[in-house]
Amino acid sequence: MRKILLSQGIGYGKDDVHELESASVKVRGIYDKTLSMLSRYWPESIWKRWTLDRPAQASPADEDKDKSSTIFQKWIQGPTGWKCIGCERHNVESLDANHASDGTSKHEYIFHNGRHQSMLLQVIIWSQYEEITMFHPFLGDTPFFTEEELEVISTYFVPTYVHEAPLIQLGKSYKKHNTKFPIYQEYISAPPLMLQFGGEVLEGTWMTGVYVDQANFLGLGPYLKNTDGTRTFMEPLIDS
Repeated sequence: MRKILLSQGIGYGKDDVHELESASVKVRGIYDKTLSMLSRYWPESIWKRWTLDRPAQASPADEDKDKSSTIFQKWIQGPTGWKCIGCERHNVESLDANHASDGTSKHEYIFHNGRHQSMLLQVIIWSQYEEITMFHPFLGDTPFFTEEELEVISTYFVPTYVHEAPLIQLGKSYKKHNTKFPIYQEYISAPPLMLQFGGEVLEGTWMTGVYVDQANFLGLGPYLKNTDGTRTFMEPLIDS
């Protein structure tokens, strides 16, 4: 059944907010740990080829600046609970430089390679998760992810591959992402939503954006993902 909203606000229960507060920071930590590992082993040519944001390595100050940057995670409350399907690095930039200083200028979100980087990391993280889960009991060495991190991946990440065969073998529906090379991710059905305000009706699906820096949950950014792929952001209403 399609949920109908008569305002630009959508409600969240306290339990859901508490879960997202904790899970989003843990997910960010797993992304950063994986990205840091890749920065040590991948040559510069690969970073340039895939236009990824390589972690700052010049100085401790640069590293702190990179780690504190805001990440916008994309979450869906699916049939089995909350799932993070990717993230983006957001910068809010002014569209009108003449009014930037007085706060009256228009702004828009600029996505700095976040989509491509996110999907590639999803593939690597899920590959590591499956390898550790399958072989660690026999190898006995120290795995890349800890037991707690494996539990976070199992609970909140979505199976993601560079080929659709594993998802077909598991009988799972999937979505193809056309990045630098095709990436296939298990399809998580987002709740359908109709937003009605100001005499206009918009239809799409309900997505939950979560803003987080390296160590802190910064807030929710729910949005309606319109049928044409654009986004209409809404106000999060937290149940008291």
